[in-house]
Amino acid sequence: MKPIIVTFEVQREGQKSRLFRFAEPAITIGFNAKCNLSLEPYNDSGAELLLQGDTEPCTLKVKGAQGVFLLNGKACTADAPVKASDVISTGSTKVIIRNLSGSAATPLEHPEATSSDKASIDKTLYNHDGHKSDLAAKAASSEISHMAGLPDESATKGPATATSATKAPSPAPAEKPAAEPLKKTPPKPGLSYLYLFFAPVQQYLSDDDVSEIMINGPAQIYIERKGKLTPVPEKFASEQALQAALMNVARSVGRFFDKENPRLDARLPDGSRVHAVMPPLSRAGTIVAIRKFRREKLTMDQLVQFGSITKEGARLIDVIVKIGRNLIVSGATSSGKTSVLNVLSSLIPDNDRILVLEDASELQLQQNHKVCFETRKPDEYGKGEVTIRDLLHSALRLRPDRIVVGEIRSGEALDLLQAMNTGHEGSMSTIHANSPRDSLLRMETCALLSGIEIPLSALREQVASAIHVVIQTARLHDGTRKITAVTEVLGLKDREYQLQDIYVFRNEGLAADGKITGRHVFTGYKPTFLQTAQQHGLDITGLFEP
Repeated sequence: MKPIIVTFEVQREGQKSRLFRFAEPAITIGFNAKCNLSLEPYNDSGAELLLQGDTEPCTLKVKGAQGVFLLNGKACTADAPVKASDVISTGSTKVIIRNLSGSAATPLEHPEATSSDKASIDKTLYNHDGHKSDLAAKAASSEISHMAGLPDESATKGPATATSATKAPSPAPAEKPAAEPLKKTPPKPGLSYLYLFFAPVQQYLSDDDVSEIMINGPAQIYIERKGKLTPVPEKFASEQALQAALMNVARSVGRFFDKENPRLDARLPDGSRVHAVMPPLSRAGTIVAIRKFRREKLTMDQLVQFGSITKEGARLIDVIVKIGRNLIVSGATSSGKTSVLNVLSSLIPDNDRILVLEDASELQLQQNHKVCFETRKPDEYGKGEVTIRDLLHSALRLRPDRIVVGEIRSGEALDLLQAMNTGHEGSMSTIHANSPRDSLLRMETCALLSGIEIPLSALREQVASAIHVVIQTARLHDGTRKITAVTEVLGLKDREYQLQDIYVFRNEGLAADGKITGRHVFTGYKPTFLQTAQQHGLDITGLFEP
């Protein structure tokens, strides 16, 4: 359902009017604090209105008690069409629809006599189709909020409340030239309405050279461009504006971001990963990291072109995937693990049934027979949570040929090890670790977090038999990302993991321009799966000859 972009002016007797803007598929108006526009959150009469835009014109539906609200002076007792300029009233409160997407009516000018200290507002928005829609209104308040219905100085949680909005605002600031971040890099057609709330960083979200955006509170923003961190001058209007952007992202994926849920894992519609932490956990304001992913799917040829691996190394990895070796992609934060896993998954034969399990969907598999799952956080009552372990339990009963887990973080490691050891060869995942050996030790640690008591010796046997190859990634000091090792796991000896590097990157120092010089080489070790590769018609013995 397309979102409604609407501006309400809320008027109460003896108080200055306020503007609230929403961009939602459906908008509720009522007395409950959970309504989008909550008029009196502590006086719930049960009456509620629902504004929907799935018809033309938009429809106002009555929920709960009837006759509590008036539409243009007549009692709301049945569904009715609405347009810009219509007035919803109840008691001493009036809600005037100033702007409404999908309505044939033009935006209504704000009455000249509302306030003597009104400020002129002229904002240019982009709707869900990527086209401009002018929102011009003169308001008694200092400015229109960029939040999901929250006024600028309101610190209330969740939906907008007219009672909190009616506090006397500070005098309107002197007019100053409006910043024009959207004109620098206008949104591309098809972008979601969510991007409206990220106007200060819009140009960086659209810049393919920017891989990560880090927001350290509303007044400090850094970007990573080509592996290097750079501060940028853009800022959010307020802490509330930043939080509102994240609340909308959370809603779009069925999650919460509030005082009871101060940490958020989510994604933008283009697949970019969003993580946020709210005060008081973060002392500098709301902290956000947006990890972007390439709009074009990354390929092995591109990794070769970027210098992340050689053609020979790419051929080795292609064979490892095709013959069904179980893989772990290991690396530190921001070393390119997910990107490499994306490339590896693209090498899986099309006739395999692939089940993909992730906390937040990031992988972009290109095969036709793929089934993607995503975890779910608990609802506001602490119910309904679905974890990676739950999804793995289901995946094993859905006839997978291969299982791809976005990242191993906890007890799901034990379930994945069992899946790898029970016929689901060619499965793969990522894990945070600094070396191939560390990745196996961390798998042990994560498996122990499952809550199932298992002797360490038995667990180590499971890890050694389940994982065949570790691919190590790294972000080097010059900002480049490379595959630094392809290592075979040879089992246990004296209760210790036996590993052998097949292919490594050898660092040879720094060049005059600060770039790291080095080369990828084969170590001379011949892996144990060469015969299996030959049986699949994939002869790579020539790679290991001097």
